[in-house]
Amino acid sequence: MARHIQLTIILLIQCLLISLGAFAAEEPVEGENFIWVDLGEESDGVLLTQSEQGDGITEPAVQDKVDCLENPWPYNGPGHNHMYFKIDDAFLFGGNHNAWIVMEYFDSNKAEEIDCQYDSNGAGPVNGAFRGAGDNAFPILKPEGTDKWRVHIWVIKDGRFENRANGSDFRLSSHGKGPIWINRVWLSTIEPPENFDPDGLFGTPYAVNAVSKLATTWGQLKTDTE
Repeated sequence: MARHIQLTIILLIQCLLISLGAFAAEEPVEGENFIWVDLGEESDGVLLTQSEQGDGITEPAVQDKVDCLENPWPYNGPGHNHMYFKIDDAFLFGGNHNAWIVMEYFDSNKAEEIDCQYDSNGAGPVNGAFRGAGDNAFPILKPEGTDKWRVHIWVIKDGRFENRANGSDFRLSSHGKGPIWINRVWLSTIEPPENFDPDGLFGTPYAVNAVSKLATTWGQLKTDTE
């Protein structure tokens, strides 16, 4: 009888562990549930690219010894303060997605605001192709002027990402209210840590073995060596 009870308890524990495993947080895997781009004079990334186009012209820059891209202001008149990004269609195209866009930006008071406008299934210009803070997608970011590199996470609840944002999938913008400097950008289909560490594993600052970190890197910090 006692042995039967022990076997029953073991079986219940196994069932519980299996159930918990089914609801466990998805592990970050580069190219499968997150992609990234590291911006600079020579940008690098995985399945995410920055696109130079009409009203989104950038220049290489260095801020606090970090190689990055700048949307200068003024640049050829108002409206030229966007930074466009393209998601590889093999990673994401169409549908209705929850996603997270993580932006590493230089926190300067030279810009009054930074917005993210993305190709959505919601309200906004061009049938939702440029939804952003102005369409109640999320609050706009107001830089605090710390003159330090910081991270901001945009939470996307209705991502369409069908290349309808002037041929791209989203853009970062100060809407002509000053220059912005961007170093790294990530797009993820799993939720990143709230206090995202850009140099950690999926934003989490803990040590992992070299092979594991290589397989799941969030991109590498590029510094000015001059």
